[in-house]
Amino acid sequence: MTDYKDDIIDISAFMEKVVYPFRLLLRHYKLTVAYVLLGVLLAIVLKFVLPPVYSASFIIKNNEKKDNYYVNMLMDLEKLAKDDDEAGLARELRLPEETTHLISQITLTVISSAKSSDSSGAAIVNLFMKQKDKFLEVQNGITNYLENSPHFTKLKAARLNNLDSMRSRLTREIREIDSVKKLVVNTIKPSAGMVGAGLVYNVPLDPFRAYEVNMAHYKEQLTLISQKILTNSFELIKPCVVSKKPVFPKLKWLLLAIIPVCILLAMGHAYYREQKQKRQDNPKVR
Repeated sequence: MTDYKDDIIDISAFMEKVVYPFRLLLRHYKLTVAYVLLGVLLAIVLKFVLPPVYSASFIIKNNEKKDNYYVNMLMDLEKLAKDDDEAGLARELRLPEETTHLISQITLTVISSAKSSDSSGAAIVNLFMKQKDKFLEVQNGITNYLENSPHFTKLKAARLNNLDSMRSRLTREIREIDSVKKLVVNTIKPSAGMVGAGLVYNVPLDPFRAYEVNMAHYKEQLTLISQKILTNSFELIKPCVVSKKPVFPKLKWLLLAIIPVCILLAMGHAYYREQKQKRQDNPKVR
């Protein structure tokens, strides 16, 4: 017959191994309590010793349709902050290193619509800094870094040239319409026998139609003027709002991180004590 003893799981032995660490801590409860209190004390000390980190975020919108190159530019800043490259951040943002030294982390969240092919062109930039009065300086540095990049500077120049060309065309068309109206008024005269009977000379000039055309051109010209004012490639939708309290260090997170480690240390210390006691009770056992 086949021996199935190796396939049988000893539940009692398994449970004994599972509960052994807890029994070990209970047998040495004073040692366990001492380690836990030490962990609490260490967390409180770190709470006041570690430098505080504040957080804030701003939302920036790209006005260039379907041009997501700015996302790669922001990811470069994110990587520089992650690598603690203060000199690189200072060079790209054109800020002093004393300011970039305060940046702990930069994270990026791109806001997209439900359709994968369409995007709102906006992004949330999260800043984590060691000083809360430098957020606006870094925010402006990032905005200028995007706006004054060679890529978006060329797009802005091309857009301005197009607006200037369209405005010149409208101005020329308005002058031509005014000249035609003046020419018609000076040329077409009503006959002597038809005073008060209106004009009869082929197709007379419709003053209402001329007025509508002129007004349409003026409105288009005003639109171009407003577009020329708003020629920036990026728009700051929501500026930084700095938290009054630091996001790090938090006492509860320090406790959750330190106390489990202290319990493991207490467990190892208790195990070492028991093994040492066994060797003292039975010197022949090594």
